[in-house]
Amino acid sequence: MREILDEVLAALDAGETFALVTLAGDRGSTPRAAGAAMLVRRDGSIAGTIGGGLLELTMMRAAAAVLETGGWRLVDLRLAGRDIASDEEMVCGGSAEVLIAAVPPRDAALREVLDAVTAARAALRRAWLFTLLPLVDDGAVGYCLLGEDGEVTGAPACAPTALRQAVSKVAVHGSATLPDGRRVLVEQVEAPPRAIICGGGHVGRAIVPVARAAGFVVTVLDDREEFADPRRFPGASTLLSPFPGALARLGIDEGSYIVIVTRGHTHDMDVLQQALRTPALYVGLMASRSKRARMVAALREAGFGEGEIARVRSPIGLDIGAETPGELAVSIVAEMIQVRAGKSG
Repeated sequence: MREILDEVLAALDAGETFALVTLAGDRGSTPRAAGAAMLVRRDGSIAGTIGGGLLELTMMRAAAAVLETGGWRLVDLRLAGRDIASDEEMVCGGSAEVLIAAVPPRDAALREVLDAVTAARAALRRAWLFTLLPLVDDGAVGYCLLGEDGEVTGAPACAPTALRQAVSKVAVHGSATLPDGRRVLVEQVEAPPRAIICGGGHVGRAIVPVARAAGFVVTVLDDREEFADPRRFPGASTLLSPFPGALARLGIDEGSYIVIVTRGHTHDMDVLQQALRTPALYVGLMASRSKRARMVAALREAGFGEGEIARVRSPIGLDIGAETPGELAVSIVAEMIQVRAGKSG
């Protein structure tokens, strides 16, 4: 849901009737994992994706039928075989369980829960979003949010203790059964990761739209007024500040990604030392191998240990032969995504 949160809120505000399509379970090879969601409107347009291809097309057709009748439907789909209508073949080989739920215009109950999701993300608080399947076929799908403080927003039948027990049975996404027999889909809601781009030049400017498309909240830091101009970075916040001490003003935490692409060695070194004194998850430095060697030597002289130095990703980005600012942006953000996903590449 978090991937399509803005689109769902906009549809609620516009008074649209739409369907929420959620990948409730996956077995074997599937295009996306459980928790993926999309919004399907009456006109057939969508927001978000559950994996594309024939799976998505099939669920769009099913969503159109649910929108005609209202209510909800749980679909089991084997991702193998040929669809006669489209003459396309599903080749993943796994199977998917998909929940399709119609949402009435201006659904106040869902709006209350999603507003709470927005507030939790803005306040950097963790929470868990629950989609509750009714015990009877003609019941209504419900929603509630459990905050890390134990507060529940939404369906009054959601008991905090039961919800916490359900959370303990899943990882990031998954399903569980409440003590009353209702099945719930659980999605962990976390604050979006922060990307701090230190340097507003060509590469920094190219990184911003790529990082935003990948779900990062972006701040650009530069000490030159013309390069910290918000008009250069649509959708990002900017900070005009001298580089010394700048990261302390940004409150770097364990969910932060620091990208160092300043205009010179002195600024790079200053920001790098600041970054290594923070708990940032990612510290990337754009530098040639020879420049990195010089900076590593300088870090040792400054008293940084080998474990701290090992945190520096330099040369920055995945090795895809990137040269232009746009290519470098793709390489760098790809590495950030890799770290976020906990993959080794």
